[in-house]
Amino acid sequence: MPSETELAVAGFYDGIYLFYGPANSLLTLGLDRFWRTAAARAALEAAPGARSALDICCGTGDFLAALRAAYGPGLKLAGADLSAPMLSLAEKKGTGAALVRAEARKLPFPGGTFDLAAISFAARNLNTTRENLVEALKECRRVLKPGGVFINLETTRPASPLLRLPMDAYVRTVTGLLNLLHPASRAQYSFLRNTILNFHTAPEFSALLTEAGFTSPSYKTLFPGAVAVHTARA
Repeated sequence: MPSETELAVAGFYDGIYLFYGPANSLLTLGLDRFWRTAAARAALEAAPGARSALDICCGTGDFLAALRAAYGPGLKLAGADLSAPMLSLAEKKGTGAALVRAEARKLPFPGGTFDLAAISFAARNLNTTRENLVEALKECRRVLKPGGVFINLETTRPASPLLRLPMDAYVRTVTGLLNLLHPASRAQYSFLRNTILNFHTAPEFSALLTEAGFTSPSYKTLFPGAVAVHTARA
């Protein structure tokens, strides 16, 4: 069963699922689409022969759509998320993905099922504790075939204060604006702000991938330096 914290996170997104896409576009100045496209291309480069892929914490299906665009119709897609309202929007994306309601730490798939597994802008939500995040990453590795590829697209804390301080100020300003525009969802947007500002640096996340049993972890930061694409193998 999902923990109370995991259910609370899902509940947060249940409350803003209709505004999730516009809020992402506002928060990222529209760059979220570019980042997902770049991550999907990184997946294709790392796993060009993939025949099956799982998007964990797939939300409204935006990364499923990016994977479909990158790979074409030959890729068998599946998506898992704990929020039923988010999955209802993912269903409308037309990706042909098999969607299941499930928590990231207990995926309803046999070990070694997928050639590719991905998380897009959701690893920070799994970071309720360090242990929970590592456990979720281990579960991602479990459902991958030996040598399968894991892709993670996530915000990251820039090492340079010249980038980190403006990023922090921008995130606080925009989430404050979202609170003003939609005060009923103040708790959700405050949660979003805190997960972004307190997530691991890219090198720290690479170390967590190694701890979870992945090999050959690497990452690439994307413009303007506040987002990273991580790649690793099972």
